[in-house]
Amino acid sequence: MVHIRTMRLAGIMVAISLSILTLPVQAFEDYCTLPKTNYPIVYCTNDASIFFAMDNNHDPKAFLNSQGEVIIDLQIYDDIDFSGMRGGIFPVLKDGKVGYMSSEGLIVVPTIYDKVINNEHPQDEYWAKTVSDKRIIVSKNGKYGVIDIANKVIVPFDNPYNYITDYHEGRAAVRDKNGKWGFIDVDGVEVIAPQYDSLYDHERGYYGFWEGLVGVKNGKKWGFITDSGKVAVPFIYDAVQPFSEGLAGVLKDGNWGFINGANETVIPFQ
Repeated sequence: MVHIRTMRLAGIMVAISLSILTLPVQAFEDYCTLPKTNYPIVYCTNDASIFFAMDNNHDPKAFLNSQGEVIIDLQIYDDIDFSGMRGGIFPVLKDGKVGYMSSEGLIVVPTIYDKVINNEHPQDEYWAKTVSDKRIIVSKNGKYGVIDIANKVIVPFDNPYNYITDYHEGRAAVRDKNGKWGFIDVDGVEVIAPQYDSLYDHERGYYGFWEGLVGVKNGKKWGFITDSGKVAVPFIYDAVQPFSEGLAGVLKDGNWGFINGANETVIPFQ
């Protein structure tokens, strides 16, 4: 089962690399250099020139530059998701409402939206979606919508969906009131009507499109479709993992193997 262990190890390494964004500077001095400052807690961000300062209660205080100077005062905010910075934009929380700020300290989306709750995994502690494909999934009064990074509405809240995922490769998954899944594009156009039973494989989460294909469940079996909805790999597998370098791990009859996009077995099942 070497291939399966390798596949799992790759997932662990991804998790480790993402966790770097939330470790204090003191924990990985080789990753970034701690600026001289009187703040008791300082974290790296995914922008090497910006640092996040907190007090001993872990309340946000400021963004600092590499000289330890305050470049953005954050004391008026309840929380800051600096690890969620994408394209220089990150979520902020003020008086219980979500907005978005640029790394220059400008509020690009006002703090008017509700906290986002992951309906698939309610125990998750995140409260806002990150920018994906220059789009942001937001929530208001229990409904989901999509805006761009200038707060222009792309998908209004009176849409027929009860959940919308982040974008990946130009597609966001949507779930309708019947629990069926489909996909919209970056303009909010429904390109694949809700018809699939699941996108969440074995509690490992939703991967989104990778290399133009996404794993979906139809009935009790999994397969892959293209971003236009064409079935690329038939629904014959018990579980799937996303494509990487032209291969995807698939489970059949209790054994894992690897297939290509034409459903040809490249690494035998074992």
